[in-house]
Amino acid sequence: MTNDPRVPLLLLPGTACDERVFAPLVERLSGYPVLIGEMSGARTMPELAEAVLGTAPRFFHLAGFSLGGICALEMVAQQPSRIATLMLIDTTARTDPPANAVVRHRAVEQARKRGMESYIQDAWPRLVAPTNVENSTLRETIVSMARSCGVERLHAQTEVAINRYDSRPRLAAITQSTLVLAGACEQVCPLEAQQEVADGIPDAELHLIEGAGHFAPLENPDAVAGHVARWLAAHPGAQS
Repeated sequence: MTNDPRVPLLLLPGTACDERVFAPLVERLSGYPVLIGEMSGARTMPELAEAVLGTAPRFFHLAGFSLGGICALEMVAQQPSRIATLMLIDTTARTDPPANAVVRHRAVEQARKRGMESYIQDAWPRLVAPTNVENSTLRETIVSMARSCGVERLHAQTEVAINRYDSRPRLAAITQSTLVLAGACEQVCPLEAQQEVADGIPDAELHLIEGAGHFAPLENPDAVAGHVARWLAAHPGAQS
């Protein structure tokens, strides 16, 4: 990948996720230079964004899913000149409501007592489209990522999610061409939040992914990859 003249794509997974959440996308990008960001090692979102930027290429396309998308918005705020284009998938620019901290901490404690599987199983109907609720292969992929994440990493990511800025006042300053993707059945980051991001960033594009909920990259990878591939082709960026 070091000899590839194309601007690399940095992918940021969401809470309790790893590179597997992007595996179908990467496969469909047919050898495009891709890196997966490390979403750990911090307790606030500004700290996490700074850490990811510290290991990122000099110049790159940036795509974030869920918590990764929140981090991507913070990265753009911190070092906009390093980012060629921005892709936000099933995410939000909103701050975390204060009352949500109790809910988040309770979920971590339940995962500590009952296992990481419970973190996914308890929320499962909200995580995917109704047509995917009985998809056992999809469920096992997401549960397996959660198991690999572990409770301590989940706890740290929970603190990051709680301790983040409201990015909405900063959206108008984003100059990167921005693609917003969300499952048409999204419940975790509501569709009005997706529209809010698309409306706030100048000339941003919003596309809803049919047959998908929060985990659009896994639920309908063909659609997600189609949009991302088109975006990269239309916005190649400067040569690195």
